[in-house]
Amino acid sequence: MPPGMNMARTPFSEAEMSMHRAMMMATDVNTQRTWARKMIAHHRGAVAMAQALLGNDATDVEVRRIAQAVIDAQTREIAELESWLERHPG
Repeated sequence: MPPGMNMARTPFSEAEMSMHRAMMMATDVNTQRTWARKMIAHHRGAVAMAQALLGNDATDVEVRRIAQAVIDAQTREIAELESWLERHPG
């Protein structure tokens, strides 16, 4: 484990583990489709972590605003990537 890393569970642990698993499984014979699938998994992880932050003790107005902006932007990008995948089947 790298120095400074703490293996204690945080409000983000489940989202991080789920994101990493999904990214590892997001493969395709086409590198563009692989990239899109991995980015969807990554963005879903970002949304889940931002939601976890908002659902916990985040009281700083700026942090809450940024977390909501992440949710909004990443959700739009997930939809764009999913649409691209539908238009470019394997």
